[in-house]
Amino acid sequence: MKAELHIQGMHCDACAGLIKDTLEDTAGVHSADVNFGGKTAVVNFDEGVVQQKTLIKKIQDIGYNATEGDQQQGATNNG
Repeated sequence: MKAELHIQGMHCDACAGLIKDTLEDTAGVHSADVNFGGKTAVVNFDEGVVQQKTLIKKIQDIGYNATEGDQQQGATNNG
């Protein structure tokens, strides 16, 4: 499953890198693309292993505010 999260509190690209590393170190996460300029994270994860609310909690635990964005269900994934 792919989900977009909105993140507040990033001050620079290093913040985005920390969030990316934190997400990618989480069991069940295949990849994370964190965009400092857009204040978003697009996370590709296995919802059978980890839930989106857990990803949000991981981001909050390192000092940022994350909220659910637009979900992109895998059923209409073109690649």
